[in-house]
Amino acid sequence: MSDLSFSTDTSTSSRPRFETISNPSGVLVYDPIERIRFELHTPEPLSLHHDNVDKYPFPVSSAVTFSTDRIEIPKLVGVYGRDRDYNIVFNRSTEHGRSISSRGTPYLELYVLPIKLYLTVGSPVTLSTDDSNTVIELESESEVTLGARSLHERPIGTITVPDDIEDVMRAVSHFGSALKSTSPERSFPTLRGHPPTIERGETFSVPDTVERPDTGVELVVPPTREYVYPAASLAYYLGAEVVSGTSPRLVADGVEHALDGPTTFETEVARTLQHTFFLDCLTRTEGLYQVALNERQRIEPRIDLDFAALYEMPLEERVAEYLSVPFETLEPAIPKWHLTTDVTPTSDNDEVLPFVADDLSLIRCPAAPKKNPKRSPPAEIGDFYRSTTAEQLRRLPERLTVEPKPVDSVEHAWVGEGCPLGSNKVTLASLRRRIEQTAPERSNIQIRVVCNDEDMRAEGVVKEMYGFRTLVDYDVDIAYDLTTDEFRDLLASPIDFLHYIGHVDYEGIQCSDGILDARDVEDVAVRTFLLNACRSYEQGTELIKKGSHVGVVTLSDVSNPTATKVGRTLARLLNTGFPFRVALSIARKQTLSGYEYVTIGDGGTSLCQPQSGACHYARITRDDDGMYLFEIHSYVNQQFTIGTYYELNLEAADSKYLCSGVLDTFKLTADELDDFFELESMPFEYDGDYYWSDDISASDLC
Repeated sequence: MSDLSFSTDTSTSSRPRFETISNPSGVLVYDPIERIRFELHTPEPLSLHHDNVDKYPFPVSSAVTFSTDRIEIPKLVGVYGRDRDYNIVFNRSTEHGRSISSRGTPYLELYVLPIKLYLTVGSPVTLSTDDSNTVIELESESEVTLGARSLHERPIGTITVPDDIEDVMRAVSHFGSALKSTSPERSFPTLRGHPPTIERGETFSVPDTVERPDTGVELVVPPTREYVYPAASLAYYLGAEVVSGTSPRLVADGVEHALDGPTTFETEVARTLQHTFFLDCLTRTEGLYQVALNERQRIEPRIDLDFAALYEMPLEERVAEYLSVPFETLEPAIPKWHLTTDVTPTSDNDEVLPFVADDLSLIRCPAAPKKNPKRSPPAEIGDFYRSTTAEQLRRLPERLTVEPKPVDSVEHAWVGEGCPLGSNKVTLASLRRRIEQTAPERSNIQIRVVCNDEDMRAEGVVKEMYGFRTLVDYDVDIAYDLTTDEFRDLLASPIDFLHYIGHVDYEGIQCSDGILDARDVEDVAVRTFLLNACRSYEQGTELIKKGSHVGVVTLSDVSNPTATKVGRTLARLLNTGFPFRVALSIARKQTLSGYEYVTIGDGGTSLCQPQSGACHYARITRDDDGMYLFEIHSYVNQQFTIGTYYELNLEAADSKYLCSGVLDTFKLTADELDDFFELESMPFEYDGDYYWSDDISASDLC
């Protein structure tokens, strides 16, 4: 077996917690960082005892033991059964609901959950499904150990870097120190730790906790930020040393792979990352997770690679073998990459690189932005706009806007000067808050809807669009006509999401007794927000500077009908677990407008975790036989990012899929479509209109 080792976060405050529950009886698992709650039900009340996590063969942060003869999981989940050598004996989800009985499988691993759970059982088990539940029955009452691991990650140290580009290259060379394995399993997001952060300083220094793995892989690039930045994600994933040279290339096991081919350097680096990562995802099916993977089934007949032999090779030999396969051969089966980030190549952005690499984003270095004229949407006669007076609008500052080049990825982010049209404006401060967040004192998610205009009260219905998730505890409230003092106090409160409805201009946010300027607010503890008002970009930017993680704002005037529709759509998408920048991109499509809106801050942030790990969106059409053609798209997030695989609860799906982009298209009957709709809430498109799966049935689609 290839080199596979694990490390876990030992911070006590971040470890999952357990508590007994009643009505129904069982155990509740709580992730204090992500605030995920998950229940396992048992026939009788339990007595929990803490257990030693060191005996687990998998990375576990906390564990308890209890005795029972039956565990009911209130969700259809995948279950791996492993023998005492950790080999997979069965995979419940591939049986599509059939009962499975097994002896000699003491380890059960639950997957496609927003928290990682492992069970160790002391009795033969039978697995089955009951309606929408997964049932584990033990032959007799015996001791069960439940282990859990949060999906939250933190960097292990900080590298001090002066302005010298050679020192930046040395820092990037240490990003691979965060990898929990150099085996193909590091393509799983939970086995890639966060790269060490970078801070500016007088001299270069690396803490003792940061040690670069000896992978034997080199990335040779010219010593300029235009070459070093795009190579950061690839260097991190391969654990490569970044060295100076005139001809950009990757060197592995003595084999040189040119990075200045027929396309641009940025394109070649992006392709190389996708190339090596994709083949690792296929090769890892020879290791601990021997599953049927759709992408391997598609590609294997077209290439001459021995995956079993590849799995056993050292990383540098494996990479050299991978690169012997033309990228064009693999490209049709590679999932659409999740993210491209434009990073302006200035020393001010050196500190952003660990976060962008942690996202495994494709990286581009745009030219310095040029000032573009401000653009406003065409006014519809009679539309009510969420602006204030014309005199106030004339006092708006000139804003540098940029139009990024199109990307061939699901999402796009911008780091640097200017406001990117149709994209996510990311700041270093917001990225740092991603790793600085600590476990809150409360377990619920607090949402506050504020409506400060009588004519916009119809949008207050969004309050009903939050809080219908079973795995998340919500506290949702709505307030009207707040004063400036009340709104200031609200901004200083540690709430999770502020949905503001009203008027905003450059001078501030309209309240019942005047204007509150965010520039005059000292304390901002609101984690995420939507300022659903005209020209709210400047005020939202201030909130991000002073403490918020991410927000959605507007660049220009928005009509009241558009704002109401965008607000309602965003509310539902965020409640389902979509990351902010993905939710906004879908809201733009669903409303057929909304181009005035942008995401600022860490757009990969989610208000809550999706029920099934990844979020999904579908396009449905009908064929000549009246069958439904169901094209399903997946969207990753910061916990279930690229490398996650997903198994659909469909008879027609006989394998797992790598997440991001279009998974597949299935031909379904009306009953099969309805059965899938009942599993969880998801948006979909049909005949040019947009719907939610829990609002409609197949018979309504005609």
